[in-house]
Amino acid sequence: MKALKAILAWLGIVLSGMYGGQKNKAVRRFGIPAISIGFGLSMGWRWQYLAFLGFIPVLIMGYGVDSVLGGLLGHIEWLIRLVYAMLLSLPFLFFGLFRWVVAAALLVLAFQIHAGSLGVIWGMDILIEDIARYGVLGGLIVFNVLKSE
Repeated sequence: MKALKAILAWLGIVLSGMYGGQKNKAVRRFGIPAISIGFGLSMGWRWQYLAFLGFIPVLIMGYGVDSVLGGLLGHIEWLIRLVYAMLLSLPFLFFGLFRWVVAAALLVLAFQIHAGSLGVIWGMDILIEDIARYGVLGGLIVFNVLKSE
C-alpha cells in the first residue's frame, strides 16, 4: 500500500507541475503542496510535512519570462532557474541538513534541463523538462516522507 501511495503522489506532483505550467497555474501552486502534505498525512502525522507549505510562495513567484523572480534577477534565465530550484529546496531543511543539500543539488540540476516535447495530449505538451523537474521534486518529497516515518 505504501508503494501505491508513493507512486500516486509522485505522479500527481508531476502532472500538477505540467498542467500548472500550461493550463491552470493554481494546480501547480496549490496542488503540489496539497499532494505533498496529503501523502505525508497518509503515512502518519509528522510536523515536518507542514514545511511543504513553503512551496506555495515559491510556486506563486514562478520562474517564467514574466515572473517576479525574473524581474528581480534581470531576466537571466539560468540564474532564475538556479535561484528557483534553491528556493524550492528550502522545505527539505526540515528533514535535515544533508537531505537539504541533496535536494538542492538535484533540483538545481533538474531545473537546468532544456528538452523538447514528447507530443501533445489533451491539448497540452508533454514536456521532458517538466517531467524531469517535477519528477525530481516529487521523488524528493516521496523519499523524505517515507524515510521520516
